[in-house]
Amino acid sequence: MNARLSSLAGASLCALALATPAVADAPAGYYDSLEGKTGVALKKAVKAIVRKHTVISYDDATWNAFRKTDVRVVNGKECWWDMYSSNNIAVSSGHPGMNIEHSVANSWWGGTKNDAYKDIVHLNPSDKDGNSRKSNYPLTELSKCSWTNGVVNVGSPKSGQGGGSSNGFEPHDDYKGDFARTYMYMFVVYDDINWGRTSGGQNVEWMFTASPFELKPWAKELLLRWSANDAVSQKERDRNDGVYSQQKNRNPFIDLPDLADYIWGSKAGEPYHVDGAHEPDPGPVDPDPIDPDPVDPDPVDPSPEDPALVPGTYVLVASQSDIRAGESYLILGSDSHVAMTLEQNKEKTYFEPTETIVINDGVIEKAPSDAALITLETLGDGYALKASDLGGNVKGYLFSSANKTINLTDYSTTKGVKAKLTYSAQGVSVVYGPTVSSGAGALYYNKSASRFTTYTSSGQERLDFYRKVKDASGIEDMTDEDDSVMVEVWGNNILVPDGAEIYDLNGRRLASGENLARGIYIVSSPAFSKCVKVMIK
Repeated sequence: MNARLSSLAGASLCALALATPAVADAPAGYYDSLEGKTGVALKKAVKAIVRKHTVISYDDATWNAFRKTDVRVVNGKECWWDMYSSNNIAVSSGHPGMNIEHSVANSWWGGTKNDAYKDIVHLNPSDKDGNSRKSNYPLTELSKCSWTNGVVNVGSPKSGQGGGSSNGFEPHDDYKGDFARTYMYMFVVYDDINWGRTSGGQNVEWMFTASPFELKPWAKELLLRWSANDAVSQKERDRNDGVYSQQKNRNPFIDLPDLADYIWGSKAGEPYHVDGAHEPDPGPVDPDPIDPDPVDPDPVDPSPEDPALVPGTYVLVASQSDIRAGESYLILGSDSHVAMTLEQNKEKTYFEPTETIVINDGVIEKAPSDAALITLETLGDGYALKASDLGGNVKGYLFSSANKTINLTDYSTTKGVKAKLTYSAQGVSVVYGPTVSSGAGALYYNKSASRFTTYTSSGQERLDFYRKVKDASGIEDMTDEDDSVMVEVWGNNILVPDGAEIYDLNGRRLASGENLARGIYIVSSPAFSKCVKVMIK
């Protein structure tokens, strides 16, 4: 299993600077009873499927179950997967300093040791301090943070959230979907237990009303949004399979990510279809169309677009200032002009290359469809390299913990994820460790072996980075009416709107558009429908 915890940047106000549906692995027919149901009936059907499960006794049996549900490999060792800290406690050492954490606080139903108390869907191995600080606070976004360990964030809820609680718990961004889908499970499956005040009399009806039991509007909105923004990860899918192996039930909101919208969201009241066929039947095909084509009813495009190439605009990085957080890049061998893909060998020690890419004057206008798109996220004094396909589907972070090994992980705070990126005339250096010769080495392209991986010695092909400046429209001449009106040429000056960037054909970003030499320049702006090519005569 891979962990997932994206760059700590932007996780919350106090964090360090830091929807693709899941493929259900449920048994055939597991969710068939949901077919066509709506509203309350749909919710009851979900509950009926998963409520009757094998109840695991609490404590030692829970830790034994965690060995199937919450273990990840860090630097070759099995460690507990802790969603409440960045600690890596070896499974072999037991669980010192850790608790069994109820992600949905058991005090919300008075602490009764019922089935909900023992349900491993919402039980997790947890750092003791993170567990204590999180307390029984409701899930919220924070307006002010009073304590954080970079993963657990505690403080004052945003206006409109918290349900009256003065404190809230905000998990890291990349665990928000995990918690949201867990809470959905608990609120559906155990809607008949005695929710409300604790034995001490504390009012804990922050996310729900107890009688009748119902989620509060702000809580519905938060859970739906977190679930949509943080799609189901491989970690969740693997854990769901582990839960099934122990309890013989699953979390439907992981297997069926759209289900929540049919219970609480915009599609509430619409019939749910397990196979995903939610669109109305288009009806029968007309067997006798009015205007048939007797000559060639299915003509072939004589010059089809190459399906292996995806239009886009990527400009060669030509300075350190072109390397910055939030931007996305293709990584190429500087001489071979092949890009790194996300296809790995069986041992997962290197990434395969693409076919050779056509580069014109430092600009790529079509990238191979299997190329990896790398987005930089600030991580301490370096970067986490988030890897996606060209369609924007995130696959993980580039991870290296040893020489000649590069892999994907979902966990961005682990040692081996942070890299230092440095530009030089030879290309961009990506170093995992203090220097190339220490730590895990630097990322290179090995031309003779056709692989991208790390090396602790030089001698391999350096890397070129190409920054993504447009999605899929390419560079157009300034004759394009939509964008040309936003760009003007006066003598040797190019006038552009605020936020636009100007590049020469070597991929260098210019400080301004003033006093330019004769030649062709590329203007990119978020306001444009496409990049614009400008000529100064």
